[in-house]
Order: sequence, then C-alpha cells, then structure tokens
Amino acid sequence: MRTIATWMLCTLMVTATVQASETGGGVYPNGPEGFTTALPPPGTYFFSYLEHYSAGRFNDGDGDKGFFPDFDVNATAYIPRIVQIDKLKVLNASLAHAAMLPIVDLDVNIAGVHGSKAGVSDAILTPLILGWNLGNGLHAVAACDISVPIGAYRRSDLANIGRHYWAFEPVVAFAYYSKIGFTLDVKMMYDFNLTNPKAQINPLNPTGADYRTGQEFHVDFAIGQNIGKWHVGAAGYYVQQTTSDKVDDAAAQTALDDLDGFKRSLFALGPSLHYVLSTTHLIATWQHEFHSAYSTQGEKFWLKAIIPLG
Repeated sequence: MRTIATWMLCTLMVTATVQASETGGGVYPNGPEGFTTALPPPGTYFFSYLEHYSAGRFNDGDGDKGFFPDFDVNATAYIPRIVQIDKLKVLNASLAHAAMLPIVDLDVNIAGVHGSKAGVSDAILTPLILGWNLGNGLHAVAACDISVPIGAYRRSDLANIGRHYWAFEPVVAFAYYSKIGFTLDVKMMYDFNLTNPKAQINPLNPTGADYRTGQEFHVDFAIGQNIGKWHVGAAGYYVQQTTSDKVDDAAAQTALDDLDGFKRSLFALGPSLHYVLSTTHLIATWQHEFHSAYSTQGEKFWLKAIIPLG
C-alpha cells in the first residue's frame, strides 16, 4: 500500500468540492443542510451557501494519516440555489423544484507539487421534490438530485472542479420541530454514479480506462433548540461508500481490490447557529472531521442564507 501511495503522489487529481480524487470523493459536498430540512411555504426562495474546506492529511483505509505525505488542500465554494415551491399538491405533498451551480476555487499541494483551478463546478438539478407536513411537528421530504458534469475537468490536471460523470442521488429527509423548540433534522442520500469514460490517469488507473466510483450512503443531520430568534445546536455528516470502485482494466482493478475497493468513510460534527432576521434565515456551521478513511480529513465552515423572493 505504501508503494502505491508514493507512486500516486504526482498524479492525484483533487475534485470539487475537495473530498479527494476520483477514487476518494463524491458529487455531494456533505454537510450543507443541517437545520431547515423541511420545505418552507409556497414561493420562490434563494439559498446562498458559502463553504470553506481545508485539510492537511489524506488517510489510509484504517483512518491513519500519511497515505499521501505532505498533503494539503484548501477550497472555497460559493453555491447559489433556487428553490420553487408550488401551491399545487401531489399525493397530499407540496411540490417543489430546485437547481444549484457551485463556483469553486481549489488549491492543492502534494509532495511539493502544486495545482489550482477556479470556476464553475458540476450543476445539481432537482426536478421534483415532494414535501409532507405530517402533523405534530413532523415533516418529510423525498426527491432525487441529478449531478450534471459541466464543471472544469482535465484528466491530466492535478486539481479539478468537475467530476466528468453523471450521478443520481435519491433523497429522503425528516424533520421534527417540537412545541418547546427542540428540533431534529436528518437528510439521507444514496449515490448512484455513472462511468467516467475519460477517467483520471494515475498509477491506480495508468491507462485512463473507464472508471466508475462506487455507490455511497451519506446523511446530513442537525439537532438544536430554539432560544428566541436564535437556534443553537450541532450539525454534521456521515459518509460510507457501500460498493467498490470499478475500472475497466484487470491490473488496475486488482490494485483497487487490494485497497478494499478504495471505499471511503467520513464522520464530522460541529456547532451550528441559526438566526432569523425578518424573513431571512442565517445559518453558520463549523464541522470537524473526526474520522476519515481513503479520503481527506479536515475542517469545514458553512455560511448559509435562505431568502424568500416572493
């Protein structure tokens, strides 16, 4: 394993939103939702996300640092999102639609080799969202996100802000808002990644053969308490890749299998503050990654605003 890791140093390509390489990352940034999982009333809403992520380690399969020595990554992403919630109801559920387009500034250093890139990342479209108010403070949401590969990508670049493959992500979310101000938000997702026909060229895939990142289960969660206009609590995320990465090259597949399919896992948690200013919701969250396997491990900071447009 150490030989493979050293060999990969100068060819690892890091992708938005900074989780790692093609064989160590996903299409979802993890952690942006937290509070306010339930759908708001009918109308048009502007969601504004500002994320900063930094990590100084890339862990091995046991969660130990040093899989890539002298590793450092910093990224800032601005993610505008439009959500339209209709008055029409389907199956007694509110009907909504959404779209987001991340803009990323990425900088990575590995063993003295530097790469950077800035620009538009892959778009996320959500053509149909169903939201139920189940009563007694309980809400549910079902949707499917589609990751559209329009972000900047070159298979030979050290830093990439697009992943160059489509992905489909079913979503199920629940929220509980009690009468005494206690809240619980859980957003569960499962990723189905399609094949990258122009895969990153690196020692785990030296021919650039067709590559398919494994399926992943991941969840954003938050728990909090209302105190006047403030909402105080904690928010985090958990990620577990459930199937191995697959590559259309026998020797490369053997190397991946020796690394347990390069299946990554992550767990992060940190404080979160939510403040209501007139009709605008402002949320600040810091998340520390306590565990990581076959991925980066670092710190993430979010600023989120939800602004009704009418």
